[in-house]
Amino acid sequence: MKLEEYLKIRKSLKTPNDFDRFGYPNYVLSSILTQKIVDNVMKRFKDYSSRLDVIERIWKEKRRIPIKLPPVLKVRLLLKALGYSKSAVQNALKYPNELEDDLSRVVWKAITTDFVYSPIAVKFHTAKGFLGEKAVRDWLESLGVEYETESELRKKVAKTPDFYLKEPLKLWDTEVRWIESKFMFGDLKTHSFYWRRQYYQYFKEFGKGTVVYWSGHIEGLPFSISGRNIRNFKMVVEFKRFRKMNNEKFVKTLEDVLNKFKTGEKIEIKGNKKLVVFLKGLGFDILKRQNR
Repeated sequence: MKLEEYLKIRKSLKTPNDFDRFGYPNYVLSSILTQKIVDNVMKRFKDYSSRLDVIERIWKEKRRIPIKLPPVLKVRLLLKALGYSKSAVQNALKYPNELEDDLSRVVWKAITTDFVYSPIAVKFHTAKGFLGEKAVRDWLESLGVEYETESELRKKVAKTPDFYLKEPLKLWDTEVRWIESKFMFGDLKTHSFYWRRQYYQYFKEFGKGTVVYWSGHIEGLPFSISGRNIRNFKMVVEFKRFRKMNNEKFVKTLEDVLNKFKTGEKIEIKGNKKLVVFLKGLGFDILKRQNR
């Protein structure tokens, strides 16, 4: 993706409802929006964390959370302001019905709308990372390339890529000795961050390598290739029918989607418009079957 196009898309994206305006798979646009959200959190979270007394007072007076952050982070700070321990916060997110009514309501709303930080969303992001690594592993094995994994390398060095190639592999006129898999979009800021944290160490230790950005990347980004060069990755959910859902059924349906996604099964579900938005936020393309 050209830099100018990326900047235009990033600026325009505010919610998953904006995805239909652009001709890219939802997992590409989801990655760009998610990274934009995370960048905003990094700018604001520390400041809000220092104002727990204000958060507590306004909640008790107006039953409102005076924070501009993703829903689950808002709830986490509110619960912390109300004296909940770290484990109690985790328990509240897991069992919202055990909270008093007002808190239960805001927690349920948070975990059923936050496609970045809710517990079920975090599981999806982890699954995408796992599937990206599996795709690279399958690709290397199909080429007959021998490699060592991150867990094997840790016995020898501290900073390790996902795959160290025992013999150099020629990719687009460049010989590489390591591959890192990232299920995200490779923008300049993200790539620079990981260059300082990871890639430069790999380069010093092992020589030239490449990063597979499964959601694409800015044209000309050094050491980078798009995941579509390895596999035509698809994330598709087919809606068989729309129906009303309570909170518990909403989360249960997401868990069913996650299990099928991890195993590569076809995903067909019944749900509501709110679920469509959440799934798009996670990166799924939505196919809507006409009701029979």
